[in-house]
Amino acid sequence: MKYFWKDGFYIDEIHFELDPETGEYTVPAGYAEITEELYHTLLDGQAAGKRIVTGADGLPELADPPQPSLDERKSAAVATLWGNYKAHQQKYVDPEDLTLAVVCAAKGSAKGAAVQAWVLALWAAYYQVKDAIEAVTTADALTAINLAPDPEDVPQYTIRELNEEAAAATAQE
Repeated sequence: MKYFWKDGFYIDEIHFELDPETGEYTVPAGYAEITEELYHTLLDGQAAGKRIVTGADGLPELADPPQPSLDERKSAAVATLWGNYKAHQQKYVDPEDLTLAVVCAAKGSAKGAAVQAWVLALWAAYYQVKDAIEAVTTADALTAINLAPDPEDVPQYTIRELNEEAAAATAQE
């Protein structure tokens, strides 16, 4: 079995016709024979993330994949940013907790108002960073943007404290 390349791999026994007179496969012009070792090296490289391209000499070679465009990188950064901020919020305040905070704040709870304000401030920071991502014009500027919320930024009150306050208020009603 012999391996060939012409903008893709070809194997004589599969892709070419056998000449009954010579017992050899008829390989059309423009196909370059490659070794089995090179064939496997190229496939291994492709499995590792490289691309197989035709080199200047017409033979296959490994190349790095193209870099994503700035717009593609910005989209990925915004998706990462969203995930980071959402995870940070949910670490401290899940949707049900936020509902409790809003209801408590509406009834005059300082703790509920503080938790609600923390969530609003967190997402205000998210939008500032998102705007910065959308404004960048170079990959280096994009790389310089921190996509993680401040780990020290936590709500002033725990949800447990808010729940206890809500339970006490409900008991008084």
